Amino acid sequence: MRNFPFTAIVGLEQAKRSLIYHAIDPRIGGVLFTGDRGCAKSTLVRSFADLLQDDDHGGRAPFVEVPLGVTEDRLLGSVDPERLTEKGEWSERIGLIEQADGGALYVDEINLFPDQLADCLLDAAATGEYRMERDGICRHTTSRFILVGTMNPDEGDLRPQLSDRFGHTVTIHSDFSVDERIEIVERRLWFEESADSLAEAFESSQRELGENLDRARSRLHEVRVDREQKRRIAQDAKALELEGLRRELA
Repeated sequence: MRNFPFTAIVGLEQAKRSLIYHAIDPRIGGVLFTGDRGCAKSTLVRSFADLLQDDDHGGRAPFVEVPLGVTEDRLLGSVDPERLTEKGEWSERIGLIEQADGGALYVDEINLFPDQLADCLLDAAATGEYRMERDGICRHTTSRFILVGTMNPDEGDLRPQLSDRFGHTVTIHSDFSVDERIEIVERRLWFEESADSLAEAFESSQRELGENLDRARSRLHEVRVDREQKRRIAQDAKALELEGLRRELA
């Protein structure tokens, strides 16, 4: 199934910029998008999958979407029931956290995510590793992923412990101009009628963005932040009354 092309999305410039930065340097710390229903949060995040690159193995990095009703076994991993019943073998079935290693883990309506599972996500995202212990099976694995969350604030607040884990928080407003609203509707209808045709129309811009990201990744080690830039960042953080230093580090 095709994703909506990233470069075909109208507006949402701050949100797109955050995802581009994460595609260049996943160490930023993840991004939380808040906004009303129907303002393309999920479409934008899913289009991000096409920008991810697996630096270790080449090709596209994993993009794992966590459903709201996910079970603990599905998220963390468990014994493979089919091998156990058919062959009597105890083997593990990897969870979504492990599947996302090296890529992105997306949680829609993250403010409605169960606290116990949210704590597991926090630990894995913070440490970059995960220990799975289930039914006599114990294994240690890496869990370096970009945590991406979306939420509608009208449906409830996000726990402070979870909101603090994101390097970026971007509020998405649906205050599009008339021309933008027309363009959004036309492109969406185009996508529903022929996703391949829309993808072909934006193939050049997608390829150009991918090439720019490759160049940026290769030059990331050259980036230096001087003292004056750090001072401006600190002044902005203080003016915004940000808690902690996570956003400044991002």
